[in-house]
Amino acid sequence: MAALPKSLLVFLTFQAVLLFASILWSKNTTIFSTRPSSGKFQVNDRSEVTNTVHNGNLRTQEGLVTTRQGKCNLPVTNFVFIKVHKTASGSTFMLLARFGRNHDITICYPARRSKAKHIQLSYPSGRLTNKDCRPALGRNYTLIIHHSIMNKPAMDRVMEPGTKYIGIVREPLNHFRSIFFWHQVGLRRKKNPLGAFLSTPNKDKDRQLGKHHPYSKHRNFQSYTLGFPRKLMTSKNTTQIYEAIRTVASWYSMVIITEYWEESLVLLKRKFCWTMYDILHTTRRLHALKKRKEHAPLTDKQKANHKRISNIDYMMYDYFNNTFSQRVTEEGPEFWEEVTYYKTLNHQVNQHCNSGGGKRVFPAGKWSQEFVIDSTFCNEWKWAEGRWAAACWDVVYRRNKLSATQKSRP
Repeated sequence: MAALPKSLLVFLTFQAVLLFASILWSKNTTIFSTRPSSGKFQVNDRSEVTNTVHNGNLRTQEGLVTTRQGKCNLPVTNFVFIKVHKTASGSTFMLLARFGRNHDITICYPARRSKAKHIQLSYPSGRLTNKDCRPALGRNYTLIIHHSIMNKPAMDRVMEPGTKYIGIVREPLNHFRSIFFWHQVGLRRKKNPLGAFLSTPNKDKDRQLGKHHPYSKHRNFQSYTLGFPRKLMTSKNTTQIYEAIRTVASWYSMVIITEYWEESLVLLKRKFCWTMYDILHTTRRLHALKKRKEHAPLTDKQKANHKRISNIDYMMYDYFNNTFSQRVTEEGPEFWEEVTYYKTLNHQVNQHCNSGGGKRVFPAGKWSQEFVIDSTFCNEWKWAEGRWAAACWDVVYRRNKLSATQKSRP
């Protein structure tokens, strides 16, 4: 067969590119992919894709919102969020608190002011009774979002029957790096403080962390917070540990993966029958590591030392990460279309509020109902965790006041 002239090849190639571009443009989605190349999720920065979003208006498709929630009738409005330190839990807290306030959910707000000040409820002991919550007259609690240790029997007694549980987990070494520079002060003058800590001889490290104390902020901290039994933290039986992890996992309807935070929120939206408006979030980073020494690389030996210290955290993270991958696969390819839509929409909301706010209508699209944001919404966008926690308590306070008024009437 004779070879095609070079000029004809160039022309055909150009036409093929135009055809491919026109197909993409007609799909009403932004032209970038958020789907990973494999089932193992490896993204280290959840803003990696968001930063590439274009500045134009999101193209939308009028009509009903497309979901895979055929069995979904009502949104889940009673849930517990296990807030693990340094896992993007602060950003998640504010999103869930906004949802709670908007839906008039009854929060178990810490009765002790010192606990409320530090966004704590049953942390670090895990003990919880109705007396630990500020009174909610005549009602069961339907929301816990303050720092708590997972204690399902105790929480089931305090919460409304049918309450769902949400967890969050972060890649252990990333988590350790973040929590180390938040908590560890003594070694900060060194050039590579984290590396120096992980290079300490094992016997000295056991003395520092407490040889017979299997969890701390530096050791299996995520596992402990998520409810892994203390008595098994020193176990050498891998089968026994995995059985315990599977038991813990069965308590949660959803476990958010920090490295795929926004993807997790879309999955949460689908599982809990929420709207796109419910999972909008500020892109402001709350506790980013900024100094060069905080990002100093570690040797293979130092990394191995951390795996020895927090072996259960690594096993639990791998389990939840693989489970998350499986659940996303079950959602089908349209899940990634929705993630792309969500990131673009959320970027536009943040861009609007950061440029002065005011009223703006976001039209209905394939994955979203129409919603309106205004100056009040944009002002609340700047609230910190404490202000959102107080807003949730205000819901309960108003209900208590109304109940007391009704009881006092003849």
